[in-house]
Amino acid sequence: MSTLKVVLLSAFPSLFIGYQALAQEAGPALSAADKAAIETTLGKFRKNLGDHQFAEMPAYTTPDISFVNVVGMFWQGEADVQRAHQAIFDRIYKGAALPPAAPGNLTFRAITPDVVLVTSRSTMPVRSDGPPPAGAPPAAAESIFNTLLVKRQGRWLITAGQNTPVDARAAAANPIR
Repeated sequence: MSTLKVVLLSAFPSLFIGYQALAQEAGPALSAADKAAIETTLGKFRKNLGDHQFAEMPAYTTPDISFVNVVGMFWQGEADVQRAHQAIFDRIYKGAALPPAAPGNLTFRAITPDVVLVTSRSTMPVRSDGPPPAGAPPAAAESIFNTLLVKRQGRWLITAGQNTPVDARAAAANPIR
């Protein structure tokens, strides 16, 4: 056997064990104060979703925020994300009530001490503009919302979001449930 093969075969177990250790390592711990601050930031967004007024959005988002909505529209930048939300809630969800948030519905995953992914389940508001267009989720559909937050100058800000409708039939066949 060549020397190169011996070196590579000898190193493989060490590399594999090292990779497993990294893969199993938990993310950084999230302090109670950071968790509360993140919940406050998300509460501001939820308030705007409920009152359909998004003028406050720049106070809790980063200038380079990106967002993917329930039908796959991609918006980039604070002005476009704010304008798109305002337009949709002025038209599609005008007068629609946002169902209350379920307590304890947030899952926090700290990526680094200053980057956290929050996942939640929610019920989307009932559309007020008639039946949803083809491909859009039905009225009062459940969705999973991923929000990426970053800590900048001591404040937690939303930097990305994605709202994904849950297909109830597919979810019933989830292979890990």
